[in-house]
Amino acid sequence: MDKSDRRVKRTQKSLGDALIAVTLEQGYDSVTIKDITERADVAYSTFFRHYADKDALLFEILHTTIIQLRDLLSRKQQRSARDDGRLIFQHVAANYQFYRVLLSSQGSSAVFQRIQTAIVDDLLGLFVPQSPQRIPPEIIANHIFAATIALIRWWLDQDMPYTIERMGDIYGALIIAATEYVTLGEPPAS
Repeated sequence: MDKSDRRVKRTQKSLGDALIAVTLEQGYDSVTIKDITERADVAYSTFFRHYADKDALLFEILHTTIIQLRDLLSRKQQRSARDDGRLIFQHVAANYQFYRVLLSSQGSSAVFQRIQTAIVDDLLGLFVPQSPQRIPPEIIANHIFAATIALIRWWLDQDMPYTIERMGDIYGALIIAATEYVTLGEPPAS
């Protein structure tokens, strides 16, 4: 990686960190590009060399974070739904501030909608059982997404009262095993 690439990555990280910090302080809607560039200590015009607007910056942060999570989950060795849940909650804990912005009213609903569409599409290909279902796959995928987001939001709102391991167990039992039972008619594995 040459010097200019490192500078670009450093600037983008600085802008992303600034967006998250300022959003947590004052809410996404009231954050301006000037707020971001002042916090990041970069020139105003520098922002526009990298991003069209703050939504583009937030989406890039989101995209990068979700790719990290997707990579974690795609390394499937014989893992259970509980193990996947632990990986999800470990990732959330490691990226706490980002998820606080994304899942609070402080985040952009347009950006959130884009990511919901992407994750539901992934779920349709990865997590939805390939055998016949009593419920349409797109409904199953949206249910898993919504239930997972609700569980993560609750955990963050309550200041993470349970361990990552416990939340993985809850995710596996409450969301995945229950969904498999309802959709396939198979009793959850204990």
